[in-house]
Amino acid sequence: MKLWAAFFRLIRYPNLVYIALTQFLLQYCVVAPVLHSSGEEPSLSVPQFVLLCLSTVFVAAAGYIINDYFDINIDIVNKPDKMVLDKVISRRWAMAWHTILNMAGVSLGFIVAWKTGQIYLGFTQVICSLLLWFYSTSFKRQALIGNVVISLLTALSVVVVGFYEKQIYHSFEAIMSPIGRKLIQIIGVYALFAFIISMVREIVKDLEDMIGDSKDGCRTIPIIWGVLPAKRLCYALLLGLQVTIILVEIRVWLLGWSIAIIYLLLLVQLPCLYIYQQLKKATTAADYHKVSSLVKLVMLTGILSMIFFKLFL
Repeated sequence: MKLWAAFFRLIRYPNLVYIALTQFLLQYCVVAPVLHSSGEEPSLSVPQFVLLCLSTVFVAAAGYIINDYFDINIDIVNKPDKMVLDKVISRRWAMAWHTILNMAGVSLGFIVAWKTGQIYLGFTQVICSLLLWFYSTSFKRQALIGNVVISLLTALSVVVVGFYEKQIYHSFEAIMSPIGRKLIQIIGVYALFAFIISMVREIVKDLEDMIGDSKDGCRTIPIIWGVLPAKRLCYALLLGLQVTIILVEIRVWLLGWSIAIIYLLLLVQLPCLYIYQQLKKATTAADYHKVSSLVKLVMLTGILSMIFFKLFL
C-alpha cells in the first residue's frame, strides 16, 4: 500500500486529474455543443477520446517521473520530507515506469491518429515526450526557457483536443467556416489562459525552490535576474491575464451570459488580484508555496468555466 501511495505521489496524480478534467470539459462542454448547435458530431468517438486522454495523461506522468529522477539533489534540499525516489521507489524502477508510460502514451496517440486517418497527429505525443525529457535534463536549469516549455505543454494539453477535430485539421475551408472559427477562438482563449497561468506558477515555484536550485547550479529567473524582477514578470503576466478575461467578459456580455461574467469576476479575476497581493508580500518558501497553491486553484476555476458553454450553447 505504501508503494502504491508513493507511486501516485511520484506521478503527481492531482495534476493528471487536472489534465484529464481539462480535456473532458473541452471535448464535452465546448467542442461537442458547438458542433451540435450546427447539427454535426465530434470527430472523436467516446472510446477514441478516452484513448487520447489516457495518452496525454501517460506522457505527462512519465514526464513527472523523469523530472524527479534528475531532481534528486534539488529535492534533498527543497523538500526532503516529500521525496519518493531512493526512499520508497528505486531509481531503476522509476526509469522503468518512465519508459513504460512513455511507450504507452505515444502508442495510444498513434492509435487515435490512425483511427482518425491523420497519422501525423501521433507525433504530437512524441514531441511532448521529448520536450519533457529535455526539460528535466537541461531546459529546467536555464532561465525562462524551462518555464516557457512547460507552459507551452500545458497549453498543448488543451489544444491537442482540437487537433483531432476535422473542423480544424480537414481543410482551410473547414477552419474558416463559422464552426471552425468558433472552435479555434474558444480553444485559443483557453490555451492562452493555460499558458499564462502556468507561466506564473512556474516562476513562483522557481522562487520557492531557489535554495535547492542554486546549490544544483540551476540558472532560473529568480537566481539570474533576482527575486524582484521575477515577481515583476509575474505581475505583468497576471495583468495580461486580467486583460484577457476582461475581453472575454465583454464578449460574454454581448451574448447575455451574465452568470458567466459573475463567475469569472468572483472565481478568476478577484483570486488573481489576491494572488498579486500575496506574491507581493511573499518572502519565504512557505509563502511562495501558498501562492503556488492559489495559482493552481485559479487554474481549476478557469477550467471549470467551460461548463457555461454546455449550459448556454
